[in-house]
Amino acid sequence: MVQIIVKVLLIMLVLFAFAVPGFVLKKTGLVRSDSLYSVSNILLCFAQPMLIIQAFAVDPIPPTGETLLNFLWVFLFSVAAIFLTFFASKLCFLFMKGDEQRRKRDVLVFVGTFSNCAFVGIPFIEMFTDGNSEAMMYITVFTVAFNIILWTLGAYLITQDKKQISLKKALLNPCTVGSVIGFLLFLVPEINIFNMEEVKELQQIVTYGGGMTAPLSMMVVGVRIAELSPRQLFCDKTVYLSAAVRLLLSAALTYLLILPFKLTGVFADTPYVLLAPVIAMAMPPAASVVAFAEKLDGEKELAAAAYSTGTILSVVTLPFVLLLISL
Repeated sequence: MVQIIVKVLLIMLVLFAFAVPGFVLKKTGLVRSDSLYSVSNILLCFAQPMLIIQAFAVDPIPPTGETLLNFLWVFLFSVAAIFLTFFASKLCFLFMKGDEQRRKRDVLVFVGTFSNCAFVGIPFIEMFTDGNSEAMMYITVFTVAFNIILWTLGAYLITQDKKQISLKKALLNPCTVGSVIGFLLFLVPEINIFNMEEVKELQQIVTYGGGMTAPLSMMVVGVRIAELSPRQLFCDKTVYLSAAVRLLLSAALTYLLILPFKLTGVFADTPYVLLAPVIAMAMPPAASVVAFAEKLDGEKELAAAAYSTGTILSVVTLPFVLLLISL
């Protein structure tokens, strides 16, 4: 029990260590806010796809029929968990009424619904499981479901404009494309150059590329925190409510969703089929809430505050969530 708490705290300490340079660089004026757009594009278009390909292509589990069926189960659990959390989040913010409150409410519902399952979740589960290929692949399947819902329901939440719902972006964004490439390499080992002993040096392409994800994403967190005053970070009650939904309620609902399967031992030999969605849903708010709010003219300051505060609070909540699901 103590070992789990200590391990999670150490992992979060490692991740937040990379937020410190971002905070310092912003406060000293060496990094400008507008530079985050470029960093975010590097993360989205290169680092994260490399991390996803690495999960499928480097030392993968055997591509059996059972494995493919497990992928389908993870995808279904993920979709169900995200929508279940969305409806619960909507209920939590029903008290915010009127046109003036609607934009803020929708940002907070977005924060409650969508986790940082990719930028933080994949590096986190890699460290938590000591690079377990099965766990990495299952949480990557979660990100596929996440991206499809993000670019449809998520875009609509921020703008309330159905024109912003883009199935094309959901299917053709770099992370989904990376997932397709990784899945193809997984299914056809003969073409998987990243897992061939003869050219094992090529693994470094996806290993180093994917390894950029955690440092860069947490530096962005540090810059975002530096942009906000203590009042913006810690004095808005609705931000705390959104953090509670994101960090605790979403994980609890997902755990209840998979609990019948856990109790009946259906996935006893492949526990991460059930655990990966819970861990992904326990992650801090999705970084995309800030990008969406800025790009689509949403509540930018509230989005940044909810994102930053939720990320800070995840240091406290994650150990207890991981302890719960490990019982």
